[in-house]
Amino acid sequence: MDTIAPRRPTPADRVTLFRAALTACCAVPAVASLFTGGHPGPVLVLLGALAFLLDAVDGAVARRTGTASEAGARFDAATDAALVLVLSVATVTVVGPWTLAIGALYYVVAAAAIARPHLRRPLPPSLSRKLIGALQPVALLIALLPGLPAAAAAAAPAVALPLLVFSFGRDVVALERLHLASGPTARQRHQVIRRAQVR
Repeated sequence: MDTIAPRRPTPADRVTLFRAALTACCAVPAVASLFTGGHPGPVLVLLGALAFLLDAVDGAVARRTGTASEAGARFDAATDAALVLVLSVATVTVVGPWTLAIGALYYVVAAAAIARPHLRRPLPPSLSRKLIGALQPVALLIALLPGLPAAAAAAAPAVALPLLVFSFGRDVVALERLHLASGPTARQRHQVIRRAQVR
């Protein structure tokens, strides 16, 4: 298991932490709506939109202060995923339970990475990956706008979900190909080590 060394929170971390707190606030009406069957309300939309917009701030703060790090990027990604999950839960009573797939997909791939650790490898930056990722909370927030007809509310998530599946699928395929390409060399090194231990 990877260990995370203690470190002092950076200014960007504080912004991300504020986003995480906003996400937690969104979770309260989102979960409550599952029990009442009603609309989560405009407060969730406002808080969710603020948490989404601040996503552009923490990265800019990290770059400006020279404190960008892998740990900060992981914290940011985890907060993004949590926000999308909460918003997908909130849309269940508005659009339908199928929107949960939008929020769950990140965690499905993360769970798969436990059995296949190479899925955690970093990939080259991709503009399409960023755009598709940013589309998910936008689509869910649109669906949560009060007074929107059911068909209109479902339209944005219906477009966002296939794009998300495509993006994750493309990345998983790329990582699997990299793993297969490096497999024989890795196995040969392992065999050499085992032979040396036997001797």
